[in-house]
Amino acid sequence: MVTYIIARQLGGKPVITVGGEELGRLDDVVIDERTGKFISIVVEPISEAAVRVSYPKDKDGNLVIPYDAVNAVSKVVVVKD
Repeated sequence: MVTYIIARQLGGKPVITVGGEELGRLDDVVIDERTGKFISIVVEPISEAAVRVSYPKDKDGNLVIPYDAVNAVSKVVVVKD
């Protein structure tokens, strides 16, 4: 239950790299249903910086960033470059 509440609070947060480039807005969180652990975040790109990062994209062009690349979560989500 706690994971669900945290995941809801993440929606729409800006996602930036540790270098300060804004990649986009957090659109979704992928969670392992058995363990409740975060697997990845899905980011709707809104800048040219999103084109330069090496994260894979889904069929809609959203970035799929492994959760272990997330460095910090506060008012923004910070991910590795």
